Amino acid sequence: MIFSLILIVLTWFVWKFKTDGLSRTNLLIGWAVKVLFGVLFMIIHTKIYGIGAITVDWEEYMDDSVTLNGVAYQSFGDYLKFLFGMNSEAAVQQYLSGTNHWSAGDLDLMNDSRNVLRVNSLIVFLSRGNVYVHILFFSFFSFIGIREIFNAFKDRIFYDKRWFWFALLLFPTLNFWTSSVLKEPLMILGFAFLLNALFGQLSLNSRLWRVAFGVILMLGFKPYVLGCLLLSIPIFMLGKWVFKKHVLLAPITVLAFVTIVFMLFTGFRENVTHRLTRMQFDFINVGRGGTHAYADSCFYYFRSDQYADLDFSKDLTTVQAKNNLVGKKVTFGMNYPFQDIRLKPGEGPWKVVFIGESCGSYVELTPIGNSFGQLMKNIPEALSNAAFRPTFWDPGGKLKIISFLEAIGLFALLTFGLWYNRKFRTSEEKNLIVFLVAFSMILLVLIGWTTPILGAIVRYRMPAYLALFLVAFIGSRPFKFKR
Repeated sequence: MIFSLILIVLTWFVWKFKTDGLSRTNLLIGWAVKVLFGVLFMIIHTKIYGIGAITVDWEEYMDDSVTLNGVAYQSFGDYLKFLFGMNSEAAVQQYLSGTNHWSAGDLDLMNDSRNVLRVNSLIVFLSRGNVYVHILFFSFFSFIGIREIFNAFKDRIFYDKRWFWFALLLFPTLNFWTSSVLKEPLMILGFAFLLNALFGQLSLNSRLWRVAFGVILMLGFKPYVLGCLLLSIPIFMLGKWVFKKHVLLAPITVLAFVTIVFMLFTGFRENVTHRLTRMQFDFINVGRGGTHAYADSCFYYFRSDQYADLDFSKDLTTVQAKNNLVGKKVTFGMNYPFQDIRLKPGEGPWKVVFIGESCGSYVELTPIGNSFGQLMKNIPEALSNAAFRPTFWDPGGKLKIISFLEAIGLFALLTFGLWYNRKFRTSEEKNLIVFLVAFSMILLVLIGWTTPILGAIVRYRMPAYLALFLVAFIGSRPFKFKR
């Protein structure tokens, strides 16, 4: 009953939208496609992967959101504190000790996993835990985002705008992940607001509120994507105001500037290198599987092949050393080092905070090892991994074939679009293309540096793929077959 009611209300909102170049029928069909992608997401992650699979984040997000919502019925004041990041660690232990994603991080309002829980917990007041109601809301958020992207770029498409609209709606990666209950729908909404604010035909007030909401949403959900976007904006500005006739000089200038900054400011260079090393280290540990145990002032990480030297409690809540072994000491915060620690029999017990199996799509990465030189050497590997994998021969399930075919289709479309319309594009359109390509490359390299799980790469690279998809359409003219 509640699902049908919410569907009717959201469909009414879609019906009321007015979009130049699209009829109400086009919008309603688009909305139906978004809802179907949401249903497809649930079918794949229940019927194919199965409930409880280690690759399924949505189930943990839903469980944790219901738990967080339950705080409101115990103490509404404490619930509000959780919503606004004013809660104490004691409150976390009291109400949310059994959750998986409400971590003990320092940045309460900047923790994107917590923010997804906050949004979902509000929806629980209506859904009572029905995940398909959440799918409707998140699909609606991303539908608005796709409409914003359409409005931002429709005036740079020189054929029937409806083809561009439906191409956006049928782009698999974009619509599959943005019809979930994860971070992507809200991230893409913020991303779309910023793109429309930058490139759409809007009044000053319309641009300002989109910038404000876009920044807030991207900071709250995937801030690293915002970082990549901000790094790319100077390229666009230089191409627009300085290098109008030679737009390729814009990325070269920015690259030279960044190189000089890294050469002169060694502390900054070392900090960036360490943070990326730490991100890679943490992700590799999750991908390989193993156990993280809380040990007062730090975490201990144990590989799954060390379990014979460990003694787990029957309920797997605590673990202690059974034999001599070397674990990893992982201190709190991104700015602190991790190191080997030798443990003796009987030490412990420690509280188990995470235990997982090896991911089926795990691949080895070249370790950064806190070396800036190695970080630079890893760029080709990072770019190729993030842009083109998984392939047919990579580890993972059958769905990797769909991802590989999508990659082939995207880059074929990109190549054709760049070649066929090369003579038609204006300097402004060329500058926009350089900006989008730069953004996608920065994001792909960042993902490839740190992510050893191909299933995660497919999900994380979605904004980069969207940017390349837009590049293929910008300045495009109708194709004519030669007789």
